This record gives sequence, C-alpha cells and structure tokens, in this order.
Amino acid sequence: MSECPRCGSTVYNPNKTWSMMGRPSRAGVQFRLTLGLFSCENCDKKFRKVLGKDRVVTLKGVAEGIKGIERGLEQTLGDLRETIEKLKDERTELLEQIEELKRSGEKKANDLEEEVASLREEVENLKEILEELE
Repeated sequence: MSECPRCGSTVYNPNKTWSMMGRPSRAGVQFRLTLGLFSCENCDKKFRKVLGKDRVVTLKGVAEGIKGIERGLEQTLGDLRETIEKLKDERTELLEQIEELKRSGEKKANDLEEEVASLREEVENLKEILEELE
C-alpha cells in the first residue's frame, strides 16, 4: 500500500517489485532494498517506493567490528599496564614507609627500655637511702 505523490490517493498493489543491493557504508553496512513500481488509478502517475529494507552482514562489516573490538582491547590492556605500574610504585613506597616506621618503633622501644632501667635504678637508690634513714 502506498500513497500517490501527485494526488494523494491510495494505491494498494505494485505493478512490479524487485530487490537490489544498496552501496555499503564506510563501516561495511549494506542493505537489500525491495522496491515497488506503482501506478495511480486516478492520475496515471507512475512512482517507485521502497517496500522493504533489510540489513546484510558483509565480511567487511564483520572485519571492521573485529578491528574495533581489537582497538578497545588494546586500550584496555594499556590502561591495565599503567595501573599495574602505578600499584607497583605505590607498593614500593608503602614498604619503605613500613621499614621507616619499624626503625622508629624500635628506637622508641630502646629509649623506653633505657628510661625504665634508669627509673628502676633510681627506685633502688631511693630505697637504699630510705633504709639508711630508718
């Protein structure tokens, strides 16, 4: 069913139909067109109309799709490598910080041990002094 472009009346059946392949796009998408030749009963105008449009998968289209996927995977791989390098660097920095904190903690522990030992000596000395005074 189609409408006449001249008078606007409805034409139900085409006089002739045929199929043809359209040109492929740059992406490789190609369409199979079904065309119909109509003749208006009121004004005798002959006109064509596209009755159907089906997408046809071409080898070029599939190849372009695969190339697009490949580019995406390469980009993802590059991003992952960059992330891994950043994480390795951060790991190294964190290990250095841990070692520095260990050294600092050991130094504080040694200082506290010395201070405790000094305080024990002082307590012993004070006990001795108190015992002598009694």
